Amino acid sequence: MSEGREQNRDNNRRSTANQPWRGPGVGRAFGGRRSRGVVKPKNFTRTLQRLWQYLRQEQRMLVIIFSIILADSLLVLLGPYIIGVAIDSMAASESAARVGMLEVLLVILAITYVADGLLSWGQGWLMAGISQRVVMQLRATLFAKLQKLPLAYFDIHPHGELMSRLSNDTDNVSGTLSQSISHLMSSSIAITGSFVMMMVLSPLLTLAALVTLPLVIFLTRIISQKTSVLFKETQVELGNLNAHVEETISGIQVIKAFNHEHRAIDDFKTINFKLCEIGTTAQIWSGFLMPIMNVITNIGFGAIAIVGGMLAVNDVVTVGTIASFISYSRQFVRPVNELANIFNTLQSGVAGAERVFEILDQIEEPADLPEAVELTEPKGQVVFQNVSFGYRSDVPILKNVNFVAAAGSCTALVGSTGAGKTTIVNLLARFYDVTGGRILLDGRDIRQYTRDSLRQCFGIVLQDTYLFSGTIKECLT
Repeated sequence: MSEGREQNRDNNRRSTANQPWRGPGVGRAFGGRRSRGVVKPKNFTRTLQRLWQYLRQEQRMLVIIFSIILADSLLVLLGPYIIGVAIDSMAASESAARVGMLEVLLVILAITYVADGLLSWGQGWLMAGISQRVVMQLRATLFAKLQKLPLAYFDIHPHGELMSRLSNDTDNVSGTLSQSISHLMSSSIAITGSFVMMMVLSPLLTLAALVTLPLVIFLTRIISQKTSVLFKETQVELGNLNAHVEETISGIQVIKAFNHEHRAIDDFKTINFKLCEIGTTAQIWSGFLMPIMNVITNIGFGAIAIVGGMLAVNDVVTVGTIASFISYSRQFVRPVNELANIFNTLQSGVAGAERVFEILDQIEEPADLPEAVELTEPKGQVVFQNVSFGYRSDVPILKNVNFVAAAGSCTALVGSTGAGKTTIVNLLARFYDVTGGRILLDGRDIRQYTRDSLRQCFGIVLQDTYLFSGTIKECLT
């Protein structure tokens, strides 16, 4: 019996649980792909909370990064104040004193900006390390989970899509963490600090600066709702593309044998075009945000200029105060715009994280029975007693199968394609459990043995090599 060919046939037959059978060994490479609708993130907040469980192990480094960002933000807030003092001192001092004061202030300002650059580089470097370590752990957890899932899960999920979740989606999470966390911290501190300084300098000018804030919040919400859907669909279509590529390469021999190269290419073009179309739409909607924010920001600056000019004419504020206030208003508006952009990035990252957590939430292989024992020194007597099984409840493969394979004997299973030869092997190794009857090994139901000890007693030779290549002799030396 050729177990490799039979295994491939049975795998294709089992895939009918979710889709029509389209031919041996090719799957959707022949007949298109499974249709999947647009799905919004099921729970944005819950997914972020689960990501935080991985970030908690980096709490010490996050505290260090927050301290660096806090110091950096204080230096950034100091700059506009120094500029305002310099402008006012030039108008109020004598020539000699004015030049001396200006030199001192310029030196302080230069030191402030150099320190700001160094601190920004430091926090970016530390944040990159955190994001890579977190995603490394997430990727390892996901890969370990795949080893614990039952074989039935892989029968109904395209392998290329699972690979996409392990690679593309985890990389998406990595990019989100490295870009978003530090920006969220710095933007929050910058907004709070700038607002406090603006209130200290002039409450009236602060009111003028806040006129456009409700419009910013409204537009951000509208655009983010649209992009959240598009980013999720982009990840789904990317998984479909990887699934099609993986299945096409795996079944390339059959594709060539049936002259389906053009059909496979056409299917790839269809998926690739849809991915391009959705990705373009997502980027366009995401790109709307910054130009709109710039227009709103300029409107706010216009309001500040008008109100500031009126106050300066009436000697309520000085020219230096207006200059400092404009700088603080820029520092206030810029983080608000960044937060809106960061939210778009978060939508993409959450879409990837959610797809990863969907696998982590899958039910693993059932645990061994509490009374299960280790299989040691097996003699090899196999008895099938009224065994029934089907990969689908409505499509039985085996019906009341009975036979005995005596210990030490050589037994051959012969039958047509789909008769259930490989299914018998799968049941014997407990890749699946019988739905009726029982299988005895040395007089005991195989479900009363632990899986690990049971499978260690079997050697299954398939046509394709997965764990190693070469001869048995080469692998033993």
